[in-house]
Amino acid sequence: MAEQAKTDMKHILQLTKEARRIFLNSFDTLMSDCDGVLWNFTGPIPGVDKALQLLRADGKKLAFISNNGMRTMEEYQKKFHSLGIDAHEEEIVHPALTAVHYLKSIQMRDAVYCIGTEVFKDYLRTAGFKVLDGPKERFPDSREANQVRVYTDYFEQHGTKVGAVVIDIDVNLSLQNLMKAKCYLERDPNCVFIAGATDYIIPLDSSMDVIGPGYFIDILERTTGRKALILGKPGKALAQVVLKQFQITEPKRVLFVGDMMPQDMGFGTRCGFQKLLMLSGGTPKDALLAQDDPEQLPNYYADSFADFIQLYNESMHIEE
Repeated sequence: MAEQAKTDMKHILQLTKEARRIFLNSFDTLMSDCDGVLWNFTGPIPGVDKALQLLRADGKKLAFISNNGMRTMEEYQKKFHSLGIDAHEEEIVHPALTAVHYLKSIQMRDAVYCIGTEVFKDYLRTAGFKVLDGPKERFPDSREANQVRVYTDYFEQHGTKVGAVVIDIDVNLSLQNLMKAKCYLERDPNCVFIAGATDYIIPLDSSMDVIGPGYFIDILERTTGRKALILGKPGKALAQVVLKQFQITEPKRVLFVGDMMPQDMGFGTRCGFQKLLMLSGGTPKDALLAQDDPEQLPNYYADSFADFIQLYNESMHIEE
C-alpha cells in the first residue's frame, strides 16, 4: 500500500500539462501550515507572497493552521500582511484558541494547569480560566535538603481544584512541571488531559532544529496511563474543529499543505483532504522517499510555494 502511494505521489512540476490543469482545478480551499512552509526562523520563504496572491486571485479560499502557540494572533496577522495577505482571525487556527474553544465547550469551571508559553497561558486567562503554572523556584538538591518533604509537596492536595492539564511548547519546561502535571492527572481521573503541538522536532531553518513537546507528552502518557486529547495536528479533535469551523462538506476539494509528515500529512489524511508536502521545512526528500506509512505520505510534493508561481505561469500559457 505504501509503495503504491509512493508511486502515485508526484512533484507538482513533474505533472503533465493536463494533470497540472486538473490539479489546480481539484481544490477550492487551500489550508496551509505556517512554520517551514510560509516562513522559517530567518524570515519568509522566497516566492510565498506571490504564490499566495496567485492562489487568491484564482478564487482559492485560504486558511492557515499552525501548531505554534508561541505567537499571538496579532503577530500571525502581521506576518501574513508582510506577505501581501490580509488574513482574518477566523482564517487562522491557533492552538491556544483551539484549547480555549474546547474548554468552553465542556464548561470547564476549575483551574487549568498549563505547561506552555506565556502567550498560550494569556489566551486561557483572557478567556476567563484560572491558570496555574510553575513551580518556578529551584528544586533543592543539596545533601542537606529533605528530599522526601520536597517531593511530598507535589502530592499534597491544596485548595484549588485542577480540572484540566494542558501541555504545549514551553522552552522553560522542567522535571518539576511534569511532576506537577502527573500528580494532577493521577489524583483526579476526571481531570482533562489536553495537548497542543505534538511535534518531536521543530525545525527553525534547514540547519537548525529544537526539541518539540511530543517527547514530554509521551512521558506524561506513559507515566500516568492517560491518553492526551490532541488539539494540535494531527489530532482527531482538531480535525473535527477544523471541518466544522470552515464548514467543509467536500474534504477532497481541500488541499492541505505542510512540511511535516506525522503532523501535517497525518492531519490531512485524518480530515480526508488532498495533501501537498513542501520540502522547504522539516522533511528532506530522502526522508519523504523512505516513509512507509501511507497515512503520512502526500498526494503531491513541491520544493516550496514558489513552485505554484511556475505552475500558474505555465498554465496561463497553456490556456492561451
